[in-house]
Amino acid sequence: MAQNTRVRIESDLEVYVRAQSERVMGVPSQQLSAAELTTLTNRIIYEHKLAHSMMRQEFIPRLLGWLKGLVAGNNNKVVALPKTQQPALIEAQEQEFIADFAAQFEEDETNAA
Repeated sequence: MAQNTRVRIESDLEVYVRAQSERVMGVPSQQLSAAELTTLTNRIIYEHKLAHSMMRQEFIPRLLGWLKGLVAGNNNKVVALPKTQQPALIEAQEQEFIADFAAQFEEDETNAA
């Protein structure tokens, strides 16, 4: 379960997080409460974590394979790209992070009802 821990963020990061409030939560940045700011920060961190893992698993291997084809000097018009493999299992640490993240939304739904 998530722990209540206070974290201080720089003012430029807070401006960025508040700017994303309309897109992520549908709440104007001027109306954000402290609890909503925490939830918003967690959601943005999770989005960035997913984007980073997707970039690492899909884009970078394709780019490197394409560059290897160029360096090899093949004059073929078609360059074979390596197939990306789907991860078989999510690591235990990531499972805990996903469970904690999902629990926040379940708590929000039960509090709203």
